[in-house]
Amino acid sequence: MLNNSPKLPPGDILKEAAKFLDRDFNQCFQQMRHYDSQGVDLCKFAFTAYSAVVGLAFALFRYGVAEKIDYTLPAAVTLCVGLAFGLCFFAMMVRNRVYFVVVARYVNEHRGFFLKSRPLGFENHSKMFTNFEQPPFFHWRSSQAFLFYVMSALNGFLAGAALHFLAFANSPDWRVTISSGGLVFFAQVLLAARYLSSREAKSSSKAVFAAE
Repeated sequence: MLNNSPKLPPGDILKEAAKFLDRDFNQCFQQMRHYDSQGVDLCKFAFTAYSAVVGLAFALFRYGVAEKIDYTLPAAVTLCVGLAFGLCFFAMMVRNRVYFVVVARYVNEHRGFFLKSRPLGFENHSKMFTNFEQPPFFHWRSSQAFLFYVMSALNGFLAGAALHFLAFANSPDWRVTISSGGLVFFAQVLLAARYLSSREAKSSSKAVFAAE
């Protein structure tokens, strides 16, 4: 198959390549900010949704007590539905971290490529990020990791509350409900950490799509 595309002079090719890298760097930086803000937006939405779910569940239960009707099962089902959505939100946040890290490393590679030639004598004394192997996919002190903890805690609360309505509404056993909520919290965090850590030492395609 013949390639009939016009050929540019070598100097123009270099100019176009520089323009492409410049545009790519700027677009990736915007994309990175977008991924970073998505976690906060998900948490804001989750707070609103969880408040509505918990309010509805307790309203059903209190109405049942007042009317002497057993509404513990509908209350528990409401919380379980909220928990199902919460787990989806959590999975989205974890997956979003993968996208963020892939783009952030690409941005670091761009910066490192240009700064290694010390343009205009620039030394980068502040040691701005140039390592294309950073940031790690999971870092327990990162801001996104703290959002994981918040979402995991909310899901753990819903799980504990659902168990309370299902099994202990009439004779509360707070040790069991709190322990079950804590177990759900730690299970989410450990699974997220394991999944994100498994993305290390892989190309961007394998980290995101599990294939080249």
